[in-house]
Amino acid sequence: MNDHTSGPLETLCLDLAESPERVVARSADGEHSAIGFLALVRAWAVAFKQSPGASYALYMEDSYQFAAALLGGWQAGKTLWLPGDVLPSTLANLAKRVHGLAGELPPTRDLPRLTVASVRQSVSPEFELATLDADRCQLQLFTSGSSGEPVAVAKRLRQLQNEVTSLQQQFGDEVADTYVAGTVSHQHIYGLLFRVLWPLASGRVFAARRLEYPEEIAALGDCAVTLIASPAHLKRLPDALDWRACAKSMRACFSSGGPLPVGAAQSVLRLWQRAPIEVYGSTETGGIGWRQYGPGCAAWQPLPSVEWQVEAGALQVRSTHLPDEHWYQTEDRAVAAGAGGFELLGRADRIYKLEERRISLTAIEQRLLASDHLTEAKVLVLPGARSLIAVVAVASAQGQALLDAEGKRPLVLLLREWLRGVVDPIANPRRWRFVDSLPADAQGKSSQARLAALFRPIRPEPRWLERENHSAQLELTVAPDLAHFEGHFPGTPVLPGVAMLDWAMHYGAEAFALQPHCLQMDVLKFQQIVRPGAELSLTLQWNAERGVMSFSFISGEQRHASGRFRMSHPSESAE
Repeated sequence: MNDHTSGPLETLCLDLAESPERVVARSADGEHSAIGFLALVRAWAVAFKQSPGASYALYMEDSYQFAAALLGGWQAGKTLWLPGDVLPSTLANLAKRVHGLAGELPPTRDLPRLTVASVRQSVSPEFELATLDADRCQLQLFTSGSSGEPVAVAKRLRQLQNEVTSLQQQFGDEVADTYVAGTVSHQHIYGLLFRVLWPLASGRVFAARRLEYPEEIAALGDCAVTLIASPAHLKRLPDALDWRACAKSMRACFSSGGPLPVGAAQSVLRLWQRAPIEVYGSTETGGIGWRQYGPGCAAWQPLPSVEWQVEAGALQVRSTHLPDEHWYQTEDRAVAAGAGGFELLGRADRIYKLEERRISLTAIEQRLLASDHLTEAKVLVLPGARSLIAVVAVASAQGQALLDAEGKRPLVLLLREWLRGVVDPIANPRRWRFVDSLPADAQGKSSQARLAALFRPIRPEPRWLERENHSAQLELTVAPDLAHFEGHFPGTPVLPGVAMLDWAMHYGAEAFALQPHCLQMDVLKFQQIVRPGAELSLTLQWNAERGVMSFSFISGEQRHASGRFRMSHPSESAE
């Protein structure tokens, strides 16, 4: 299936050298021409050539700088790994796989790091840029799906080039001569292709900086624009902004990373006078299909060079975007929809066995979304001594009105009643979180880890040793999964002092029947840090006459924190 003639990415550097005045990208510094871009590519190529090892991790926020480093690495024969973030766990995983770091990755003791500064000192106009070998140039991308640890997926330049060719075949006329801006990161497959490689190959100017806010999208009004977005951004377009200039300049709006809700598609069409184009695929498969919002838009049409079939209810694909010519089994259920298209019916892998019964998480989600009280819902399983079904949801205007008027419990009871008779009673969700928007990464994806973090406890379960009118003592096990450890000194987690203040106030109010309102704090001392797994003893003293509560945290011979609060009496409470 693969076409082994040279393509636009293989010869990109040579083609740019023939058009030195061509504008490649635009940033806050102005426009960047091909001649300046190639100088940066050469600089990176020299820096990579002078560095030992075959594999380097590359991370940059600026797409122009990133594109130069990517091509320079390939010119030097390196395999580049593109992490989706710079979290400590990500860096620890990379350290086992690469020989060095490039760009904006934090330095480590064990790995050399190439920076922009070091590159600029290595500029060599004499370095000869060559045609790239589409089968030897490689990338390692990471999945950003909904489950588990990110998995590395190898991509040869030929696969990426074939996909760029498919996109140009399908959408080239629609996006010709447009300026490419986007809300998604180039560190993932969607942003890499749509924001960087496809514009470079087709001669379009791309934005160096990723857009983060709706106001920045609204300001895209001075030229014809193609917007590369995700559902997470398109769901939150405020009506209050003046979109008139943007609507005049918008030529095409793409969305990928998850299904685009009908309401969001309608909003895009109303505000920008353009129906959004959804692209379906994955890191493993590359692009598979597309559809544009409108009548009968449920069906997906395959991209050029993509073949598909349904086997045992699951979608299989074969294309030049894949590493070989075999059929690839996706994890999506599908049916044929006529006119060469297909409809997706949800994930085939979201079956969970709970107390020997098979539970479809997708079926629960679909039933919840059919309610008038929710606009979005994600169902997940929380592990533990007893696994629990949990829901993270965004309320509709009707649901929010109920939350505001009566609180969480009535809405939960209403939704449980809505599930009755459709969902096995054993699968009734036990934990609920209502949020303004689903937690999402730069690609607009709500990972299992981000959703589960919403259910992490903020306080340990107390073991009361003493509970009198004026004194109390309890023991607390500081579990590693407490929410307070999230991001607090990554790699060496430490319990923040504010957590101990919260615990002292909370358990003190519970012990002495007080309102948990602090009027004043003083004599605070934090003497020893608290790490995950610590066994703390909390001693509380209540002086009713003065309205003062004292606290002290110790473990063994160590004193961790102490202080006192002036607490409001019930008569002082707003209630």
